[in-house]
Amino acid sequence: MYVDLNFRLTAQDPVPVDHGYPLYAALSRLLPVLHQQNGIGIHPLQGQYLGDGQVALRSDSCLVFRTHVEQVNELLNLTGKSIQLRRSTILIGVPQLKALVAEPILRSRLVVIKVKGRNAAQLDEKSFQTAVKKQLSACEVSSRSLVEIRRRRTLRIKEKTIVGYEVVLENLAEEESLQIQIQGIGGRRHMGCGLFKGYRTSENSTEISGSAGHE
Repeated sequence: MYVDLNFRLTAQDPVPVDHGYPLYAALSRLLPVLHQQNGIGIHPLQGQYLGDGQVALRSDSCLVFRTHVEQVNELLNLTGKSIQLRRSTILIGVPQLKALVAEPILRSRLVVIKVKGRNAAQLDEKSFQTAVKKQLSACEVSSRSLVEIRRRRTLRIKEKTIVGYEVVLENLAEEESLQIQIQGIGGRRHMGCGLFKGYRTSENSTEISGSAGHE
């Protein structure tokens, strides 16, 4: 059984929008098991976009791990610890466990897939959509589901820039929705990529959940 483990966060200073890699690196220094457990996903932090590549965490901002329940006890060791993201010191609070909920519409802010024969400059929405559909088919998701490729985004890992897209999936059956939330699409789940959650079109567009730079 997979769940979302939510740690409430406290921070005085903003964090970078592109924080997927530094967040993973900071957490791994506190909990080296994150280097070994490839099944653990780390959601992008959510907050209010301030401009200039910065996000302010809110009172309800959380550090969220998508993980199997058997790994929860190890993650609980983060309670009360602090991490540094650029100039921001972030205190990790008490966690709350939440079961995954089947939603007919899911969204991931950034999905990264290595598309054969395409480098970053050649990657376009059409080829990326084909790659997403191929992975959905492997997860036995029906062809009736709709795949919307949205904004092109990037993830910075040291000196390397990874290119991907925001993806919204619609018309999902209950089992399909849960399967996608558990397995994800593409790679770099430990850096916030390919993790899906329920989405409503009325969500505030000024809210940024930033594991990737926006273009």
